[in-house]
Amino acid sequence: MAATGKRSMKTSEVPVLIVGGGAAGSMLSLELARHGVEARTIDRLPQASVTSRAIVVHARTAELLQRVDERLIAHYLERGIRNKGYILHFVDASGNRSEVRPGIDFTHLEGRYPYMLIHAQSDTENNIRDYLRETYGYAIEWGTQCIDVSQEGGEVTATLDHGGGDGDQELVRCQYLVACDGINSRVRRCLSLSQQESDYSGTVLQNMDVFLNDFPDVEDYVHYCAGTDHFIMVVKLPGGYFRLLLSDRGEAADPNITPEQGFMRLVNQHFDGVTLGDLVWHSKWESRVRLADTYREGNVFLAGDSAHVHSTTGGQGMNCCIQDAFNLGWKLGLVVSGKARPELLDSYEAERRPIAEQVIWAASSLHEIFMGHGKDIAERAKKINDQEFLDAVVGRCSGISYSYRDTVDQPDDSADLEGPMIGDRVPDPDLADGRTLFDLTRHTGFTLLVLPGKNSDRQKSLAVLNDFATRYADLLHCHALESSVELTRSLGADEDDRLLLIRPDGYVGYRCSIGHADRLKAHLDGLLAPDKGSDPIRVPDLTDR
Repeated sequence: MAATGKRSMKTSEVPVLIVGGGAAGSMLSLELARHGVEARTIDRLPQASVTSRAIVVHARTAELLQRVDERLIAHYLERGIRNKGYILHFVDASGNRSEVRPGIDFTHLEGRYPYMLIHAQSDTENNIRDYLRETYGYAIEWGTQCIDVSQEGGEVTATLDHGGGDGDQELVRCQYLVACDGINSRVRRCLSLSQQESDYSGTVLQNMDVFLNDFPDVEDYVHYCAGTDHFIMVVKLPGGYFRLLLSDRGEAADPNITPEQGFMRLVNQHFDGVTLGDLVWHSKWESRVRLADTYREGNVFLAGDSAHVHSTTGGQGMNCCIQDAFNLGWKLGLVVSGKARPELLDSYEAERRPIAEQVIWAASSLHEIFMGHGKDIAERAKKINDQEFLDAVVGRCSGISYSYRDTVDQPDDSADLEGPMIGDRVPDPDLADGRTLFDLTRHTGFTLLVLPGKNSDRQKSLAVLNDFATRYADLLHCHALESSVELTRSLGADEDDRLLLIRPDGYVGYRCSIGHADRLKAHLDGLLAPDKGSDPIRVPDLTDR
């Protein structure tokens, strides 16, 4: 029989469809798998990318990977290079060199990762996908493109193409769709979702991964080198070669010179005796700023670069994508599995869009210092002497200082309590029994702690904790902690015992004194699905936990 030339059209259903298998899509896939939620992840590329624009795993991202599994973060620590911060090199119009050493210092960060972990994006994503496949049998579908999206009656329908526009098509019906498909998001455009747009005019960026001979400076810092009309970054990567990132007003992109010549013209202004070895990879692009006006339209969400894009300075892009995905992932996981109310999903945009605004601020601030070409270099460098500015940059680039406290209600009685506020990141102190706080939170539910007060009534507190463990048995992991100097330093100590609710992503969900436990119950009842906690089960012994 002769072929008709018509494409076949099959249909399928899945609770969650993830469009894009990069950093955001891979982490979201992993988080949903951890919650036991069926999902499907597609990507238009024929295979995973083997090149990397991003090269840093920041501290907060490392903490999230550790929360998933100690084995997962171990892969990164084994291969990555622990980098202490930035050394800043300047050269003026007369060729005079100066430096600030260190200029931006990450070694004083609070937490277990006081450094930037230099780790190629391709390997960062592959580690997540490998863990996802080996642990949950889940794989990304490469070579599959989402070409249309529509919504009706709370259901999302996506049209997929299996073959770059010439393959079979498929209609997928899903409860939720998440667009992780990058700066040129097809999903965002299908839904006509607007975004704020600006560009760093007059700036051309190039990457070069290359072996360097006789680099004269230390290799455990990023070297940011700037002149009046140029910027070049030099940093050692796993594998023995270096990443050079160049920004100028287009001189290095002159078709009459080679990329190697363009890079070396700038390297020679800051270092003596360096020569290029073998070239690994070279790319060229322009830096842009994008921020979606909304992260949600009905049951379609934007995550990662489909929602925000900014300057590469500070290395926040991939990290912000992963953190978006983790935030949305645990919420979708609880809602789709019927454990939390759908209203929980409203908090995704409320929390993550302000973070993107702060990321853009930090990236743009550094961009203006190092890539504000044409402006006086001494004037641009003044901010480096402002310690408050530097602390803000380190806190935000690392992700450690980001907080949701301004997006959530702060009950009046909570304001006077010591320790992190609702919406703040929870630190990871060593505990009296030899474990760490993060050891208690390595699961997909909420963690409820009794923190001892100066006038602790342990039996009363244990009774309250047992009541919570019974009422919310399948969602709460409950622990009564012993007093210690480290615990008090990290979480404070009030007169009476306190209850601290930790969300699945390691931020404070609620806090109150033990005498106001009814307010925490009201909070949980408003958050969780109505039938949660209706059937009491056996309560474990909490006296030694």
